[in-house]
Amino acid sequence: MKVHTQARVTRVNTSEAQNLSDAKLPAGINIIRESEYDDHMVTTNKRWRESHVTEGQFTSYDGLSIRYYHAPQDNSPKGCIVMLHGYCGFWGKFHETAEYYWLAGYEVFFIEHRGHGYSGRQIDEADIVHVNSYNDYTQDIHQFMTEIVKPHIGNLPCIMFAHSMGGAIGALYLEQHPGMFDAAILSSPMFEIRTGGTSKLLVKLLLAKIKLLRQEKQSFPGGNTWDGIPNYDKSSAMSEPRYMYIFNQRLEDSHYHTNRMSNGWGYASFRTTPRILKDAQKIDIPILLLTSGNDALVDPEGHYRFANSTPTTEFVIYEGAKHELYNGTDEILEDYYARIFEFLEKVRRWNS
Repeated sequence: MKVHTQARVTRVNTSEAQNLSDAKLPAGINIIRESEYDDHMVTTNKRWRESHVTEGQFTSYDGLSIRYYHAPQDNSPKGCIVMLHGYCGFWGKFHETAEYYWLAGYEVFFIEHRGHGYSGRQIDEADIVHVNSYNDYTQDIHQFMTEIVKPHIGNLPCIMFAHSMGGAIGALYLEQHPGMFDAAILSSPMFEIRTGGTSKLLVKLLLAKIKLLRQEKQSFPGGNTWDGIPNYDKSSAMSEPRYMYIFNQRLEDSHYHTNRMSNGWGYASFRTTPRILKDAQKIDIPILLLTSGNDALVDPEGHYRFANSTPTTEFVIYEGAKHELYNGTDEILEDYYARIFEFLEKVRRWNS
């Protein structure tokens, strides 16, 4: 890895209690311990969703139906959180996170990106994620923001929470549409993709072949079809109860079987991430960048480059953590959410 000198980095080692945040969680927010997780999700969280979360949909510019979820506040919300999920994600992966934001007093909006969950697809196979261009994602987001979110929240502070692919979509959106968000929390954002042992030259040749032979809707090499078999040990989670809660939803609902990418998604992703980093200096809102130190999917080199280009970024690395920080150990989650809510309080003060 290259040597970096510009970005200010906080490295968190929860196993050794090093650099843990002094921030406190808001009143009424208690991070669910692993030992209590299963019971909480089928009782308290389920009742919260049934009582406070509504679902909706809108028709995107090209005719696809896009599903979203909304948890409104009854009285004087502190602000609004718009949640963008990652590759193969869906609403059910973020039930816990959304509940925390709502309990802290925020309106919550969650969009299922095209090709995911109950949103429309551009390919027949139920387990393949496909997109023609990341501009399709950002156009969906812009329509969502201008037609649904902004008319509802008015002048409330609006903060993006985006994970992985959602972080790439979100950063691209911030570059394209300044002024729509007041701040952003980027959790393991996909700014540079790990390619394993495949060289960058071979990736470029593969992308050229996809375009030349018009193979966009075929499966990208190396993908596995959905088989319904859990594999926690090789997952991006560090909490088995959280992994199984999500996996069981996938098992029960074919809308959540996405498990591999199309050539088109791969082409669009590898073409988009360099563009995001090239234009990162256009982003001038406060950013909280949370990075996994043991990420098998995303290369942290892209996070350093992003942080070096955006002087308003707080950069935190969780040493030893896997890609899905929101599915981390009890110790990681306590620190992770404490930093997030401390950041949200700063945003409130800046906007007051």
